[in-house]
Amino acid sequence: MPEVPSKQPSRITRIHPDRESRLPEYRSLAGSAHKRQNTRMLVMSLMGIVVGVAGGLVAEGLLRAINFISNVCFYGKATSANLPPNLAPFHWWMPLLPAAGGLFVGILIRYFAPEIKGDGIPEAMSVALNNRSIVKPRVSFFKPLSAAVTVGSGGPFGAEGPIIQTGAALGSMLSQLIPSSSAERRILLACGAAAGLAGVFKTPFAGVMLAVELLVFEFRARSFVPIALASATGTMVAMGFRGAQPVFPVITEFHFHALELPFFVVLGILAAALAWLMTRALYVCEDFFEHLKIWFPLVPAIGGLIVGLIAIFYPQVLGTGYSVIADLLSKPHPAHVLLGIGLAKLAAFATSLGSGASGGTFAPALMIGGSLGAAFGSLVHLILPNASTVGLYGMVATAALFGSLYRATPSAILFMLEVTGAYNAILPVFLVAVVADLAVHFFMRTTINTERLVRRGHLVPEAYELDPMKMLRVRNIMSPDTDTVRADSTVAEFLPTAVQHESVPVVDAHEHVIGLLHRRDLLSAGPDATAASLAHPDFPVAYADEVVHDVAGRFLDKSHRQALVLDGKTGELVGMLTAFDILKAKNWELMQEMREPSRLSPMSLLRFGSRSAAPAAEASK
Repeated sequence: MPEVPSKQPSRITRIHPDRESRLPEYRSLAGSAHKRQNTRMLVMSLMGIVVGVAGGLVAEGLLRAINFISNVCFYGKATSANLPPNLAPFHWWMPLLPAAGGLFVGILIRYFAPEIKGDGIPEAMSVALNNRSIVKPRVSFFKPLSAAVTVGSGGPFGAEGPIIQTGAALGSMLSQLIPSSSAERRILLACGAAAGLAGVFKTPFAGVMLAVELLVFEFRARSFVPIALASATGTMVAMGFRGAQPVFPVITEFHFHALELPFFVVLGILAAALAWLMTRALYVCEDFFEHLKIWFPLVPAIGGLIVGLIAIFYPQVLGTGYSVIADLLSKPHPAHVLLGIGLAKLAAFATSLGSGASGGTFAPALMIGGSLGAAFGSLVHLILPNASTVGLYGMVATAALFGSLYRATPSAILFMLEVTGAYNAILPVFLVAVVADLAVHFFMRTTINTERLVRRGHLVPEAYELDPMKMLRVRNIMSPDTDTVRADSTVAEFLPTAVQHESVPVVDAHEHVIGLLHRRDLLSAGPDATAASLAHPDFPVAYADEVVHDVAGRFLDKSHRQALVLDGKTGELVGMLTAFDILKAKNWELMQEMREPSRLSPMSLLRFGSRSAAPAAEASK
């Protein structure tokens, strides 16, 4: 890090001996703060494990509740076994079931808990960003209840969005039982979300990454370690109930074919376009339903009725569709069937969620991406009979659509590999997802989650960025030229010097700083007043090797406007730091983004090679 050259005063100026004796305290305080941080991280990690157990159990309970309600509605059986609703015998009243579920959830939203409306992930993001990660306790009850009724009655959603919000609520509630900061509450909120997602899909790594990318917006040990432990714990709870096998096992037997690369690139672009279509369809439906001037519970009931009508032709849209997704990725199907299932699920998803129902967007994205990706793979096989399996195309399209929808490509890649167990397909999954991530920036500025937050007027971080205040020390931004005023001098003598500065150190005959003189003090001072009589003996001090971030915190806490800068070892006065100087740290970030002229050219490289070859030839003689 290049340092600002420090010009020392003509005479060595030190702080007064009474305050100089406190210099060693500065070092010990820094060491104590580091120990406290490590201890706190250990406490957060232990709490993360507790949240992981709770999140895993809630995820398992929600899945069983969905299965129970679904089996009662579609099969007339009081069991929590996984019986796909699309395989149930058809009855004339079955299209009315999603409408009944929508009506029930609409009543919950209207009269009990407005927070449970929608997917759940945008609501968790909103709490983390704007409400100091404080979730209302009622969310932890009404959100899983609404999701169980909506999805169990045939709503075209998954359990992951509600369980993420529910797990986040559990983490937030636990953090509110103890003294905690907003950052710590956000970490425990993310622990609950990660544990919930991992508890549904048995994806520990993806659970961590998704919580980091969508909720905590940082990648640091203090957040990564507790979230990782929570996600791993939630996964172990899920494996204890449902075994360790992947949720959507896929046998890809992928072999690299260079001729497939153009098709993978095209698939990535199409996946980005599909992400845009899903997002636009959702919010078009949401805008339509919001303009209906009727009793609110009827709105999700109408959305559910439309889903029931679609299910007459494509029953695969009903419920979570996890068994349908597994079937699409593991077995071949005619292209027109795949295309029909994908478009029907898209229509059912946009209509139902846009009407205000409660459910997750992961499962619809998996089915839409899997079916349409497999349809694309069927077309590729007409051109390249030796191409990869159709299931692999469905798998990579799902990962690309997932990453494009949430702008969380690393999470999407890891999720798809973990949920299918097809780790040998990492190359096409990685390639298509990255191409989709690049293309989606040209299609839309927001994601399916952040669009709702932006509409509410919230600001959402777009990326992880370095804090420039943590990259600079005080000596990099301070003003090294520091004038001083003798204590026995009068206003008439030092006025020309003092008015040029906001504050000036006052020194005694031994060049010890005894106080700080502010320019505003001169307004009411007489010409014969001495600097000693006007100086403020209590003045803030910073040290040259302190991190700017730490000093900025003190400036805010104590409303400082400036501080003397001392050498941390010798106690010598080396400069002055103002609030404006702290803003200079932002200039470091701007400098990183400025384009510089090219420094090399092909000719310069040739000249470099010829010059370096000559000495080598002479040395060999």
